[in-house]
Amino acid sequence: MKRLTTLVSTGMLLLFGCAARPPTQALCSLDVAREKRPVLSAEEWFDLLLHGFDRKERTLARPTLDCSGSPVVWQEPVADECREAGPEAELLPMSKQLSDEDLVMTTLRADLRLVWVIARRYANGEALGPVGLVERTDKGIVVRALGSLRSFPLDSELRLERSGDTTLLVAEGQQCSLDAPSVCRRFARILPMRNGRFFSESVMSKDGKCLGPAWFPFAREQVLKLPNGMHRKVQQTSTLKFTPEGVSINEEVSMDDLNPKLPAMPPRAYRRAQSERKLRVENNRLVATDASMWVRLMELELLAGATPLEPVTVVQAKSTP
Repeated sequence: MKRLTTLVSTGMLLLFGCAARPPTQALCSLDVAREKRPVLSAEEWFDLLLHGFDRKERTLARPTLDCSGSPVVWQEPVADECREAGPEAELLPMSKQLSDEDLVMTTLRADLRLVWVIARRYANGEALGPVGLVERTDKGIVVRALGSLRSFPLDSELRLERSGDTTLLVAEGQQCSLDAPSVCRRFARILPMRNGRFFSESVMSKDGKCLGPAWFPFAREQVLKLPNGMHRKVQQTSTLKFTPEGVSINEEVSMDDLNPKLPAMPPRAYRRAQSERKLRVENNRLVATDASMWVRLMELELLAGATPLEPVTVVQAKSTP
């Protein structure tokens, strides 16, 4: 089997039109026999998406590069730049070898797949690595779109959705607590695809201010300590609905007051709220009609003197020896 790689610069990518459908150019490719294509090994998928991967040792080059030669990196928005910061987590040391568990694939149709190779892991259970839109052709396996993805690989799901003329990569996964019984919560990442690349972008307001990451918890909670000593439990649930006009984000937030001195006392309902906000691609930006309701209500609580208590401990990821 012969490996072919095409290095694509930013300037060259701009020559191609908007990626409303899988681009026709091949960023990277594997020339394999037709009869072997349906049963590629994990090492072959790793070799396809990672530059400098050693198949025999199952090791990747340092620094980690995708097959186009671009660094596999991720930058979350921080609090002093955006209204909501991205999730914080310690990046674990690189594994000595990749395993079959470091490969995530979703079949979109018989000749088209989304393939994610996990190159690094975070302490909160997230993972980072190159993700590619991969197509089978008469000449072999080719990568039509490429980027870096940070998401939860546990019970993960990759798919493509549309917002206007832009294709979106949607990556869902879940995070589970160490408590017994374990509580699992699901999250989604959204990455627009343009000119054969998947981009990690912040969500912006219409006036150009950063609202936060394109990271959407389907459920989350936080306990606040109020100035009077009471505790306030804040819980949010949300759903995403994709339409040709954009993404509808439906959110519900509940707040209940607890007396830490009387733990047997049932919680007292304090507030219930729900809203729908819109997210769409405008002028090559992810634009939302407003910040998350969670953010808006938490800002009011913190302004009134509430203090966040420690969040729920989550499963700690382990690096492969």
